[in-house]
Amino acid sequence: MKLSIKSLILGLGILLSFNSYSWNAVGHMVVANIAYQNLQPAVRTKVDAMVADLNKEYPYITHFSQLGPWPDALRSQRIESFTHWHYVDLAISGDGTPIKNIADTDNAIWAINKIEPVLKNVKANPYEHARFLAFLVHIVADIHQPLHTVARITAAYPSGDKGGNLYIIKYPAQNPHVMPLHKLWDEGFELFNNDTSTTHIDALTNQITAQYPIQYFGSKVTELTAADWAKEGVELAPALVYSTPENEVPSPMYITLGKQTAEQRAALAGYRLANLLNLLLA
Repeated sequence: MKLSIKSLILGLGILLSFNSYSWNAVGHMVVANIAYQNLQPAVRTKVDAMVADLNKEYPYITHFSQLGPWPDALRSQRIESFTHWHYVDLAISGDGTPIKNIADTDNAIWAINKIEPVLKNVKANPYEHARFLAFLVHIVADIHQPLHTVARITAAYPSGDKGGNLYIIKYPAQNPHVMPLHKLWDEGFELFNNDTSTTHIDALTNQITAQYPIQYFGSKVTELTAADWAKEGVELAPALVYSTPENEVPSPMYITLGKQTAEQRAALAGYRLANLLNLLLA
């Protein structure tokens, strides 16, 4: 019986992980919206033109913020060619098990580094410019979600826990159910669970940027190397992200700190994305 319950929980965790791609649509739109608000006027004009180009193929995309969720929309169409671009599995040890390199070669760091010269290339096809802009907007947000940068190696999972997708918790405190830790962080601790209307995205953007203005981060907003962004997730993982026990309801303090961290990471991702685009498209 114990074995079957464990298998059921694990199976449910794996099933849910297929829907745990990245910051959800609201999170991605907020990051993109923060970036858009911090673009130089000339760069904003250029990205508006790219949005118009992508709109020809995806008519529902009418604003820069809607580029953020687009790569996840590809996955919903079973287009999996770019799946590994959403994360990088930098190994950490959860129980002293020796770590090993488990990262894919085509990961989030690799993708950002490949996309940057495409956006700088003024001779690139306009539609490809637009597509790769959307990928960059999405991946920069993803790499600021700590569980998109790590995989926890243990004796039970010597090949890693798939960015917390195999690390099962119970949530919420009222009427708890099992879910992957990854999903809780993707949802920003329910911060990103609301609607994707322009009104709501603008309100949430203003809320986060008022609490964490660009000055809050100092020189960090000018650090534009993808590998360094991923290392920040590795630093956050042991002390914070994995500090809640498996198969238990996270404490109120964990939820509070997690939500604050999600807000900070989303804000920092938006400011850095703006600075990167201002550099690439100037």
